[in-house]
Amino acid sequence: MGMMLDELEDGGKVYLVYPIIELSEQLPQLRAASADFGVISHRFQGYNCGLLHGKMRSEEKEETLRKFRSGEIHILLATQVIEIGVDVPDASMMVVLNSERFGIAQLHQLRGRVGRGTKQSKCILVTSTVSSLNRLKVLEQSSDGFYLANMDLLLRGPGDLLGKKQSGHLPEFPVARLEVDGNILEDAHVAALVIVE
Repeated sequence: MGMMLDELEDGGKVYLVYPIIELSEQLPQLRAASADFGVISHRFQGYNCGLLHGKMRSEEKEETLRKFRSGEIHILLATQVIEIGVDVPDASMMVVLNSERFGIAQLHQLRGRVGRGTKQSKCILVTSTVSSLNRLKVLEQSSDGFYLANMDLLLRGPGDLLGKKQSGHLPEFPVARLEVDGNILEDAHVAALVIVE
């Protein structure tokens, strides 16, 4: 929190990114944006906080982003809705809480929200599990989105093709693994198209 205060005192704006909106009994270890709003507002008195998440109406989201851009809001507590399409050039710091809950490619997109202006930026990934550190270190070593997406696929697995599971390995492919043998599947697809023609 000291780094955040230094950033704010230096005129920066801060994103706090959360994996969920509300506290969950099923996942009590996860930090929630709306639950932390009061705590952060109290801890950073003198700085205005805003809340942004996917359950808000479009007009509310736009108004919150307008206030963050204009400097009326200094700290924006948000979920991954800021991942794409949000441009606030003077936002200079991002703290992602429970970062082990996000994919590498998603974290790469999120960190792209800072460092868009002239100010030096920081992206801090806070994890609640030691086991996720090796996966998160991949982000430290590269800023190539294609490479990071491939590493994400290798490390987390593709998940279900037709279901809701977003990671893990596919039991319906007992011989091939999409993340390892994807090029062979792609070649087979091209060969099949040639045969059909």
